[in-house]
Amino acid sequence: MSAPGSGHESRERRPELGGTETSGGGGDVEDAAGPAAEETPAPARSGLGAVLQEEEFSVSDAIGGPRGIAESVLPTLLFVVLFVATRSVVLAAGVAVAVVVVLLIARIVQRQSPSTVLGGLLGVALGAVLSIRSGEGSDFYWPGIVINAVTLLVLLVTVVARKPLVGFLVGLLDPRVQDWASEPDARRVYTRATLLFMVLYAAKIAVQLPLLLTGQVAALGAAKIAMGLPAFAVVAYLVWLMHRGLLARRELG
Repeated sequence: MSAPGSGHESRERRPELGGTETSGGGGDVEDAAGPAAEETPAPARSGLGAVLQEEEFSVSDAIGGPRGIAESVLPTLLFVVLFVATRSVVLAAGVAVAVVVVLLIARIVQRQSPSTVLGGLLGVALGAVLSIRSGEGSDFYWPGIVINAVTLLVLLVTVVARKPLVGFLVGLLDPRVQDWASEPDARRVYTRATLLFMVLYAAKIAVQLPLLLTGQVAALGAAKIAMGLPAFAVVAYLVWLMHRGLLARRELG
């Protein structure tokens, strides 16, 4: 349930949820012969991990800023534009893969975590292979549809088991709610939060699968972009509000 990070300001080290981190070092570095050296910037975060403990919600932090947008949108956008313009699956898929490779190399060169971009590369590469083999541009999107379905299933299983995934992850991110599973109010909050993400992934499948099956490449690309970072930001904001409300009730109680 994750988006790429960006930014250069120092942040407290903490885990993240549904986003990425840029690991450019971090921590206090002391000179053995003198005063403390200048602190290396802590890794910037994105996703709920970047905003969960903040007093104000930041859309930029949640979606990873301009870099997060580029890493999320560019491969799909270029594939759609090139395929519509040239009708060449090979060209469109090849450029999409090349862009993700460039983004991955940029993170490695800058000593930032390549994990999310690497995952994107695997998905784009698999989509490229499927679309080139079939000659159908819509097949480029099959990996994303499958990932959405698997994610939805995992979320459903955790809700049915009364161990909502969002609660587990938020408990790791914010030590103030590590005991969420033993408190009915907290368990209800994070069950509802998990249901919000289930609605998001179910909506993605409901909209994108028919477009894929009917070969609507341009419409599918637009739907994928619109239901990516913008939709995630909305759900992340709602979950943040629910989390802050729970913390406020705990303080009053």
